[in-house]
Amino acid sequence: MGCGVYWQQVNEINKALSTMRKYGISEVSPAFQQLSSIRGKLMAQVGFKFPRILSLLVKLSGFSPGIIKLWHDGEAGWMSEARTRPGAPPIYKAASDEVAMAILKEEITPELEERLLTPDVAIDN
Repeated sequence: MGCGVYWQQVNEINKALSTMRKYGISEVSPAFQQLSSIRGKLMAQVGFKFPRILSLLVKLSGFSPGIIKLWHDGEAGWMSEARTRPGAPPIYKAASDEVAMAILKEEITPELEERLLTPDVAIDN
């Protein structure tokens, strides 16, 4: 991987940390600490080879009986993964800062829950 991809990951994590601060997520929260730790590892990385970092930040259950997970991809940003029931195929979606913070703060409205648990017919999940 080239330096551009490396800095893209660092910049994306910096943006995510900034968003978390803006939305009142404490710097001592597990999700904030996890991304901060990954940022530190990236900054300490020597050489040109390094992994793409994908982090599961939160897993929420009890959504009729599905689950919703929030991931942070070092290159692409926030992503949600939802399953309508245990064992169901995953429904992946890019998540805006607002959606990601709602998931992280466990402030999921019925409308957001429905949107996250509904597959996009135009995309093969």
